[in-house]
Amino acid sequence: MKAFTLKAFATTLITSTLLVGCASTDPSQPQSSNDFVYNSNMSFAMNVVDGSLGFHKGLQDAKVPEGADASAGALDYAADGIIGAAFGGGISGAFLSMLGTNQGSAPLHTYYNIVYYPVKEKGNIQSIFDSLEQEFITLAESKKQVTFVEKRHSKDSRVLLEFKGKGCELKNELMSYKQSDTCNFIHYNKPELIKYASITPNGNKGLFAVIGYEGFIGSNYLSLDLDEKFYIFSPVIRNRTKFPFVSNNKDIYLFIKPSHENSKRTSSISIETLAEIDPWVKKHYQ
Repeated sequence: MKAFTLKAFATTLITSTLLVGCASTDPSQPQSSNDFVYNSNMSFAMNVVDGSLGFHKGLQDAKVPEGADASAGALDYAADGIIGAAFGGGISGAFLSMLGTNQGSAPLHTYYNIVYYPVKEKGNIQSIFDSLEQEFITLAESKKQVTFVEKRHSKDSRVLLEFKGKGCELKNELMSYKQSDTCNFIHYNKPELIKYASITPNGNKGLFAVIGYEGFIGSNYLSLDLDEKFYIFSPVIRNRTKFPFVSNNKDIYLFIKPSHENSKRTSSISIETLAEIDPWVKKHYQ
């Protein structure tokens, strides 16, 4: 009888553990109970990533050399990485090369879309997922010369939003894909509720559902056209952009350690400047 009781207890314990594990991976349930807290010792970009997700997976803020001017300027490319004057000319090529090797590991090895969605109360997350999906579709149709066709799922459960139109023709040409009438213009892993927050990285206060889209791909740099509630992490990836950044509301934020408090804007550049210094963006942001 005693053995049976212990066995029953063990079975119950294992079952309970499995149930808890399942609940923690439910995309409609918060993955964390931590609020967003801004850390003045981190760059704005790092605050977005680490403050929202609770990890940075190897990303580091580059330290500006002493005496360097961290005001907005320009970067340049060369075959061996990023070189040239930047941020007023005070940052050396060695510093820029360090930016080029600043790469995080999974899931920050690819694009990650973090959304601070304003809500009146907690719950009903699926309606937020649906609303955001429709927003992606509407933006693509209004900005990228495409028309929505259908939603599908890949074998690995990625969401595939299929479109047709000139934007697809351009995407296939730029990516050297076979020409087709349609394309998966937007695709991403199924979204999840990261947590609820009382403040955004930009300092807006209220109640926000923080939604995460791992592997968010919007063709022809659709992500750069998203509004203020979207914070998109862009990694160093293959022969594309050679430094990581976070885009938000048409500003580009670099992982540069702040030299003083409230220096958020000193580490940002415009999309136009990014296109001037980054051949990949200049070619694809159309």
